[in-house]
Amino acid sequence: MPGKLTPPVQLGEPQPKPKPAANCDICQALVHERQIAQARGDLSKVVDLNIELRSHPGHKQ
Repeated sequence: MPGKLTPPVQLGEPQPKPKPAANCDICQALVHERQIAQARGDLSKVVDLNIELRSHPGHKQ
């Protein structure tokens, strides 16, 4: 139906940045890469790296 408005999108609270697992070289490398992406303004890459950090095997939040 033309002109009909849809309800607003409801977004949840943003998740905090995941912290690297202690003594994990892979986590440290992902955090470093995330810092570079953040500095470049590549927020899509930052989100991708946060997801990768959260799903890293053995990673505990």
